Amino acid sequence: MPQEADVTIIVPAYNESGAIRQVAESLRENFPGCRIIIVDDGSSDDTGAIIDSTPGITAIHHQQNRGYGAALKTGIRAAETEYVLMCDADGQHRIEDIRKVMEAADDYDMVVGIRGEGSAAPLSRRPGKFILRHFANWLAGEKLPDFNSGLRIFRRKVITQYMHLASDKFSFSTTSSFTMLKTGRRIKYVPIIVKPRIGKSSVRQLRHGTDTLMLMLRLTMLYDPLKVFLHLTGIFFVLSLLSLAWDIWFYERLKLSMTSQMLMITTVQVFLFGLVCDQVSAMRRELHERN
Repeated sequence: MPQEADVTIIVPAYNESGAIRQVAESLRENFPGCRIIIVDDGSSDDTGAIIDSTPGITAIHHQQNRGYGAALKTGIRAAETEYVLMCDADGQHRIEDIRKVMEAADDYDMVVGIRGEGSAAPLSRRPGKFILRHFANWLAGEKLPDFNSGLRIFRRKVITQYMHLASDKFSFSTTSSFTMLKTGRRIKYVPIIVKPRIGKSSVRQLRHGTDTLMLMLRLTMLYDPLKVFLHLTGIFFVLSLLSLAWDIWFYERLKLSMTSQMLMITTVQVFLFGLVCDQVSAMRRELHERN
């Protein structure tokens, strides 16, 4: 278990005036040995003033709203400890769960609190999360227990290597999980229960969900492009066979239509393009690891 002096707790906050004082004071009282950084991400309410008047914490302010991920990155860059722990500013995370995640951090590069039975989950977000979860599982090649939990702890020297790949927006949690998985980092999941949030969420399911999907696709192209191109190759190959079967049935002899020829050529091109992308991806990763 890391000592509290080895952990910085980072709380990104945007228009959380209803909960931020309670969260800040609770963290300060229960984790007196940790440095607590609260990043006000350009709030238009009293969030900034509240954290400035709360003793025992470090307050950092963005002049304008830059996004959840950008606030976390600011906190990570300001931290100097071996570990950085991230929790939300809306009062959803219980102290006992924060402590549980912190205690599990030893020997792991990332520990994620997975929301279990009894956790608050708005019905309006469930369809979007269902789609996002299955798409993320397909891209990752395995089941992610909780891909966007906001309660997690990292080894700082590890997460700083990949911050340029993570989103500045809401999808930081998802893309950091995805990156850690794709790079073979040591990951542990611990069950937690989240409470209903205090105040209104700033998350926009359609916009943020679409951004997350696209960023995960880009990360897949960086770490495992053949996964995408082989599926596309398979689709075009099946279409080629169907078109060929139609040509044989329609002409009653083997005569390739223009459609069949184009599909066959596209199948080969997509496969070869995938091989090229895989080589470029490998060179980029090798260059990054050297640096």
